[in-house]
Amino acid sequence: MNLTDPEFLELNELCGAVVDGTLSEAQRARLARWLKESDEVRRHYVRALGQSASLLSYAAELHAEAPDAPVRRAKVFRFSLWWTAVVPAAAALVIGLFFGERGGGDDQESTAQPSDFVGRVTGVKDVQWVTGALATGAHVRKGQKLELAAGCAEVTFDSGARVVLEGAAALEINSAWEVTLRRGTLKTNVPPEAVGFSVANSAVRVVDLGTEFTMVADANGAEVFVLKGEVEAAPRATQEYATILLREKESRRFAATGVSVVSDSVRKFAQLTEPLALDRLALVTRHLHWTFDHWEGAASRARPPELMGRGWDATLRLPAGGEAGRAQVDGRRARALRFDGQIYGQAAFPGLSGNTPHTIAFWVRVPEEAPLSDAYSMVTWFTKNKKLGNRHVGINWNRDRNDGPIGALRTDFGGGQAVGQTTLRDGRWHHIAVCFTPGDEDPTVPVQVKQYVDGRLESSTIIPGKKRGPAMAENTALADLVWLGCRIGPTGLRPERFRGELDELFIADRGLEPQEIVSLMNENRLPHATLAVHP
Repeated sequence: MNLTDPEFLELNELCGAVVDGTLSEAQRARLARWLKESDEVRRHYVRALGQSASLLSYAAELHAEAPDAPVRRAKVFRFSLWWTAVVPAAAALVIGLFFGERGGGDDQESTAQPSDFVGRVTGVKDVQWVTGALATGAHVRKGQKLELAAGCAEVTFDSGARVVLEGAAALEINSAWEVTLRRGTLKTNVPPEAVGFSVANSAVRVVDLGTEFTMVADANGAEVFVLKGEVEAAPRATQEYATILLREKESRRFAATGVSVVSDSVRKFAQLTEPLALDRLALVTRHLHWTFDHWEGAASRARPPELMGRGWDATLRLPAGGEAGRAQVDGRRARALRFDGQIYGQAAFPGLSGNTPHTIAFWVRVPEEAPLSDAYSMVTWFTKNKKLGNRHVGINWNRDRNDGPIGALRTDFGGGQAVGQTTLRDGRWHHIAVCFTPGDEDPTVPVQVKQYVDGRLESSTIIPGKKRGPAMAENTALADLVWLGCRIGPTGLRPERFRGELDELFIADRGLEPQEIVSLMNENRLPHATLAVHP
């Protein structure tokens, strides 16, 4: 079994759910089948569980300010001890996934963490919730069940997929990449960045290949209608049928008795294509955008500064003696800023160090086979969050093989980290977006980090625990400053630098939606509906 990129990302999601104790029944069945069929999956599973538990064991002591060599020795020692215990445990869990039986069936409650958000409600229409009414803008989490008595509710997932649930209906959220429809109608829109999103049912599992499709589920099975593009539909109730490729305007009914044509499909297609007007979430964004195209000496002003309020200095400055001309190169769009091991930049963004969500987005080009010492830091800033020990957040590329692929996008935050899968260390331009939500001061609420590379979600969050050593004192002089191309410590600048090129830096004062991140990547701007001038 050779895993595709979406399947590999899904496998990582499944392994993460095992570690977190949030594995749903649908995920459990999916993982059990893969483990039974593939040596590759079994090897990755054991490695992933070993790595995740090892990281959790020392995450409480790990922080970005620690010296490099001692940290490595501590990791190897802890990993070696823990590995002797995790292999039997992981093997036992593999056996349990193969042969274990659990009571309660598919309707068993999930043990998902309440803050493990994977999307949010972005539109409603005459909605009547059975339990747990959700307002427009409310977050949804892994393991959550949505049940409607009537009306419609739209959920936009962090993967970029959008689904509209029409009541009476019941939906289970397995991850940012998969849902299970128990009953009712689910309309699904999957952009290219979310290819691989799947909708499961007791009778069929549909994997989207970049389409619009609808599933209508009842007590006896489900009907699948492809409005645009293609899907792969795998029957689950019987082994007599192989996976079916359904194209635009095609449909099938899946049931325990087999696969059949949909009766009166012409009429049903006509009903499903009728436009639906939803009451959507109105989003307002304050943001700054540095293009790096225009300089006055060593200073470059962001646009549009009026969004930040009167009197705010939206200027990015190079260090004393820095030369913008020497630092400018051809960029992803017009001109970019080149960091050569000496240059760094500093600017201000109001509220960046606080406890509210922010999104940092930019283009980056990292030299192919860049030295590991050049990994610090593309973008970094301090927090005023006691849960994070008042430490900084750093957006880097990963230089520790124990944490994930070398060169992958990495966000460090006060003892924890999120590491992606796609290498940035290939000499090509990549679009980066990091949605960082520190949350409030409640230590039981984990930091939320959503990382996007080239418009596609790829994130693995380690929950920060207690720090090694005391927390840092809050330094008001460093608050709300963003630093480019360098590493920072408790008192400010440190000698380590990033080597590479940055272009089109955006900072927004909220977590952007997936389609907004794609708009930044493709059009270099946010949709006009999200903008507003603040006094």
